[in-house]
Amino acid sequence: MKSVKTYILGLSIILMTTAAAPLVSFQAAHARWDIMSLTSGPGVTPPFVFNPGGSAAAVASDGSTITMTGSGAFVSPATGGSTNAVKGGGTWKVNSADGAVTGSGTYQVTEVMSWLQTTTEDVPGVTDNIGNIAESTGGLAILRVAYSDGTKGVLTVSCNGAFDPFSVFEGIIASKGAVQYWNPGIYLYFTLFHVN
Repeated sequence: MKSVKTYILGLSIILMTTAAAPLVSFQAAHARWDIMSLTSGPGVTPPFVFNPGGSAAAVASDGSTITMTGSGAFVSPATGGSTNAVKGGGTWKVNSADGAVTGSGTYQVTEVMSWLQTTTEDVPGVTDNIGNIAESTGGLAILRVAYSDGTKGVLTVSCNGAFDPFSVFEGIIASKGAVQYWNPGIYLYFTLFHVN
């Protein structure tokens, strides 16, 4: 009789701990990214309005600048890692340090190399004209791109979510061929992600 009670007690403990354990579910993330325009109150204060169709720029070591527009979507694998389940792109323009246009065209995203979601953008005083504000989020996407002039590169889109540390930058950095446009400035340009 004692062994039956011990068996039932042991089985009960196993069932209770199994039932109480959280369920872990890995699902693919459907994400949209946008280089957006932001309108706000005086001195970048609320109310904030997120609008599609913005542009962002980054500066290379020689003072040349790449300016890009764009949006797109991707499905990030549940296991993490890269994916070719992408669409999107935009326009690019490169100016030399003295302001002369040295190239322009379009680009297409060909791969998501990395994706990391950070904190929400769903806070009071924000109107989202791009998507559902409840799905808006900060994040970091590293995208492989093909430029219309035949060069290849990497576009990094970073959105500082409402509760992210200041070290999470806002804007883009990009490479085009061997040139790295690495300096996005501080809160000069804006990006946004939506995840569902």
